[in-house]
Amino acid sequence: MNLHILKAANAITPFKYRIEDGKVFEYDCVHASPTIGRDNGTFGFSYVEYKDSFTEFRDAANKEIEKVKISTGLELPECGINVLHCSSMPWLDFTSVSHARHFAFADSCPKISFGKMTGEGEHRSMPVSIHVHHALMDGYEVGLFVAEFERLMSLEGEV
Repeated sequence: MNLHILKAANAITPFKYRIEDGKVFEYDCVHASPTIGRDNGTFGFSYVEYKDSFTEFRDAANKEIEKVKISTGLELPECGINVLHCSSMPWLDFTSVSHARHFAFADSCPKISFGKMTGEGEHRSMPVSIHVHHALMDGYEVGLFVAEFERLMSLEGEV
């Protein structure tokens, strides 16, 4: 889990919108609900609260990662809908991702998947798949998110 994902999402207002009971609400802040891989090849769901401080975020994320790694099953974390659903497939250099979805369940949380980083030195690339609810945002806002994420990732000396 990368803090820059949450910083970028919290900087782009539509990423904080959610639909509840047929109405649009704006949350003050969004957090992360990433999948965490386990050593046995399975994964678990987690919740990592957004912290502005890298050290606080890293420590909270590491604690959650360890908790999920020793668990079994797919227990859903106790969190609200003000999250980004995040996953990574670091062994795949994909060109497209399709998320499984149960349409009877109302879900307006953005889903962001990251793939394998390729390249060398300063010239690296990584596939990113971003699925959003189009009643809340479109390609323009996704483009703003990507630009902010790229900007944050390119800052030297920053984490």
